[in-house]
Amino acid sequence: MDPIAVLNIIYGTGVLIKKTVENVKANKQQCKRLGERIDAISQCLKSLNDRDLKRSEIKQSLDNFRKCVQECLDFITPFKEKTSWFVRVFKNQNHKEQFQELNLQLSQCANDLNLGINLKQLFDVKIDENDQKTDLNTIESKIDDIAQLMEQMKEEQYNHYKGIEENTKQRLNSLKYNLQQDIIKIKDPVKAKEIAEEEHAFLHIPFHDLIQEKRIGQGGFADVYRGRWLSQCDEVAIKVIRIQFLDDRIKGDFVNEISIMHHIHYPHILNIFGACMEPNNYALIVEYMSLGSLYDILRQKRLQFTWSDRCSIANQMTKGINYLHKLPRPILHRDIKSLNILMTEHGKGFLVKVADFGLAKTRHETSRQSASGPSVGTLPWKAPELLKMGRHTEASDVYALGIVFWELCTECEPYEGADDPTISAFVIRGDRLNIPTNIPKGFVDLISSAWAHEPQKRRNCQQILNVIKAISSEIDENKISQTNIPPVLKKNVANSDKTVSPQQRSQSSERPKKRQYEIAGRGAPIPIPTNSIPILGFELVGIGPKSV
Repeated sequence: MDPIAVLNIIYGTGVLIKKTVENVKANKQQCKRLGERIDAISQCLKSLNDRDLKRSEIKQSLDNFRKCVQECLDFITPFKEKTSWFVRVFKNQNHKEQFQELNLQLSQCANDLNLGINLKQLFDVKIDENDQKTDLNTIESKIDDIAQLMEQMKEEQYNHYKGIEENTKQRLNSLKYNLQQDIIKIKDPVKAKEIAEEEHAFLHIPFHDLIQEKRIGQGGFADVYRGRWLSQCDEVAIKVIRIQFLDDRIKGDFVNEISIMHHIHYPHILNIFGACMEPNNYALIVEYMSLGSLYDILRQKRLQFTWSDRCSIANQMTKGINYLHKLPRPILHRDIKSLNILMTEHGKGFLVKVADFGLAKTRHETSRQSASGPSVGTLPWKAPELLKMGRHTEASDVYALGIVFWELCTECEPYEGADDPTISAFVIRGDRLNIPTNIPKGFVDLISSAWAHEPQKRRNCQQILNVIKAISSEIDENKISQTNIPPVLKKNVANSDKTVSPQQRSQSSERPKKRQYEIAGRGAPIPIPTNSIPILGFELVGIGPKSV
């Protein structure tokens, strides 16, 4: 390796060691001393001239020093790891022997390089002994913390192995069940025909062919895991439906719903690979979308969108819904919300897919059988006619799209903190969320039309696509600023029939203070307690970190 390149590596590694030492949780003094000695030797390397660097013995000594410096970094780094530093300390307290060995290697490297360093002064044994005592005293002062962290780790390990044991039992039961099914198909022609018809509806994936790796979401009727489909060597999302028993009627509905989903293939509709239908193991196996849901992306501020990005996302989600509406036998989504808009990276942009359509009966039965965990409900996306017990229509799907467009533009949660009765009353009387003034006019028109109070006044999806195309053209012509800074909702009262007096705003110490979001419409603004944190969960075909 070129000696200049070796020097640059040494200097760069030295900088990393300095930064690492700042964050170590144990043996800080000895780590710091190691870094100081490396720095002292590195500074002296600057005295080497071109002729020195061409000498073979210097080249070899430099490379040895490079390896030693890297070894020091590798040794120090685990002391800064939040999840493991205490394990190293528990097993070997202040690592006296390892530090001695590294210091000896550094001293030998400095001697071989013949840099004229006073090695006895730089590697003073008494200083090392004092450093060891200091670090040991610090460890002793943290003994309670270390013991507690070790106990937490042991508990996590226990739960992990317990989970593996439980999974092993499930896989064994799956193998036995599928073997029994094969025997039944041979013995009972009538039953064999029923099984064949069911298997023809969609691909049946046995539980033993799946590995659940990490739970990435939890919703009202399912838990979602990132996992592996073993026989296909594919990364998938496994949506485990929280249901204990399927009678023949419910099972028939389930098979029918999955069959419809399984046979729909479109670039902006989530792919359903198949399903597992074994006793106590009912699951959908779908494609994994690495970025998760639009809801999570917006809430967690993981990405910053330009207006071109927003146009593309709106266009793709609308294409997905439009495809469902234009099928020979049209399908209504019935549950459009930002949690059901899933994303992954695609080239320099994003690929957007619509998920969780067509499981209405299964969702209802799951809710009936089990108490669901905390999840984000669908009410903020429900059209006013649905709140008045009306039927789902293409127009009610479009209304929900309008709310998602609003989320996309504002990066805010609709009606955050408001309870269901307040939201229902607000929407039914014709009020809508405020659209900030710094949102482009094209998007304002898009949102306003989509959530129009009268269903017949809402554009259909094809018309929405035409509007988005026009907005995109404006952006391309630079008529709209390509800012990636999200608009901010105004937190004041406006467009309200009711005014709030100072006396009314004054709250007793026993009641939470409230903030008011400006709402477009006729009615009073929705009061939202500032100390009320909404319970956010997920309810969609799981595809990504924390999305169901």
